[in-house]
Amino acid sequence: MKDRLIPNSRPTRWLSGAVALLMAGVAAADFAPEPMNANISLPASYPGHWLVVHDAAFFHMREGRYLFVDPSADTLGGQVRGLLSADFIAHYEQSPARGEHYVIESFFSRGGRGGERTDVVTIYDAASLEVSDEVIIPPRKLSSMPERLATALVAEDKLLVVYNFTPGQSLTVVDLEQREFVAEHGIAGCSLAIPTGDSGVTSLCSDGAFLTTTFSDGGANAASVRSEAVFADESDPMFEKAGITGGVAYFPTFKGDVLPVDLKGDAALPGERWSLASDEEKAAGWRPGGWQLVAADHLGRLYVLMNPNGADGSHKDGGGEVWVFDVAAKKRIMRIPLPNWGISVGVSNAEQPLLVVTNGELKLETYSTATGEMEKTLAVSTQTPFIVRGVR
Repeated sequence: MKDRLIPNSRPTRWLSGAVALLMAGVAAADFAPEPMNANISLPASYPGHWLVVHDAAFFHMREGRYLFVDPSADTLGGQVRGLLSADFIAHYEQSPARGEHYVIESFFSRGGRGGERTDVVTIYDAASLEVSDEVIIPPRKLSSMPERLATALVAEDKLLVVYNFTPGQSLTVVDLEQREFVAEHGIAGCSLAIPTGDSGVTSLCSDGAFLTTTFSDGGANAASVRSEAVFADESDPMFEKAGITGGVAYFPTFKGDVLPVDLKGDAALPGERWSLASDEEKAAGWRPGGWQLVAADHLGRLYVLMNPNGADGSHKDGGGEVWVFDVAAKKRIMRIPLPNWGISVGVSNAEQPLLVVTNGELKLETYSTATGEMEKTLAVSTQTPFIVRGVR
């Protein structure tokens, strides 16, 4: 009679012994996770049409990631060229001059149960996507919905600036040449870190002013210049999102104006508002809306996601069209109807930029900026691709 797999049978005893030996071997071995980008070799200078997609992974935030995407490819394998780990709603910067990526992330000693928090600037080699170094910084970086303007590279990419919110507000400065945290500068009542001039950042303040903080060599010392209050009008609030082109940041307002802020000098210089929509279009309900609702390209064009049914409280709802503006002429030059409702926009840095829209199903659609025609829905699968940008 053949042995049957019942308790105390010979095959069951043999299998238990084999499992015990296997587990003993596993316990004794020094295993490490498989490298995320094993055997990857990327070009030293990334093609201008590539994209960086931030997947914040809201349903498991400790496993966020940044993906490098080639939108010209047709398959998932061709589109995803590599990725970086991005723990707990991380922030990201890229320095082509240094051949590096910087991911600013938070870790907790007890994982999902919390514990002691450690904030880290993880430094990746741009060609291999391997971790080359890390710098521990004060555990105060902003942890929120993904923000495009919460970090900055300044002083010819020698300094990395990180915006902190605890809810005390400050700026952390990291010296990328010495690989060390060097200073924390208070910016009470102000938020974000938008590159300004040669070695400064600008923050938006609660009284409607812009605060520019300029750093000394090495970042240990800082000087501040504050503008007049220019966006304190509560009847038409300003988004904290901006499209930046030609050294000028363009901030849309809830009701359809845009405020240009010149960031080329030593201090932010707000300009005169101009309108994104005509009086008739505003009366009909056209307003900006979305998560990352605005982008700009190197050709001096501003892209704004527009909602045809705008009203008080609709500013995060997304939109049914992307309006394209020539910022020099302060004039709309194209309307791009979207076949699917959009919630975020981004553009590549290609010679002829590519528009990317995150739709309501969290899929990425690409559009020609020459014709406005939709090209494809990318095969890239992400949970929350709210921020898409071109590689530098």
